[in-house]
Amino acid sequence: MDINLVPVTQTEKKLLSNLYQLYNYDFSEYTDQDIQSDGKYEGDIDYFWEGDLRWHPYIIEVSGIIAGFTVVLLENMDTDPDPTHVIYDFMILKKFRRNGIGSAAALKIFSLYKANWKIAQMQANTPAISFWRKVIKSYTKDHYTEIFREDRQKYIQAFSNK
Repeated sequence: MDINLVPVTQTEKKLLSNLYQLYNYDFSEYTDQDIQSDGKYEGDIDYFWEGDLRWHPYIIEVSGIIAGFTVVLLENMDTDPDPTHVIYDFMILKKFRRNGIGSAAALKIFSLYKANWKIAQMQANTPAISFWRKVIKSYTKDHYTEIFREDRQKYIQAFSNK
């Protein structure tokens, strides 16, 4: 199983936008987001390429086949010389779930940057909470912290791989 992270350029924006439709569909179970009258979910990803260098979108491929995507955000990069890296969005297509591809992709993401990391999940998204706890616990050998932000209704795990 050959897993690759392929940076998404502005010329490939349509591909990522299409994947976000699937992501928003999956995620609507937790957000109650409704589809628009044109049959699409609302979503604008143009800001990933509008000069803000904090955004790093990647397509996740398995042996050359698209299996999902992720977006890494370098939080506070404009004010901090050592920004925290955040997995802003992460999606594995259902066909590729529950066979280690998501975990392997997450490890590849962590290996891209030696940094302080934070990963957040909505309280209602229990599959994501379980997934990230398992991946992060294994990756850090249980050396991470987790908090629950009541104001955001999110669990947040933090660790460093520097």
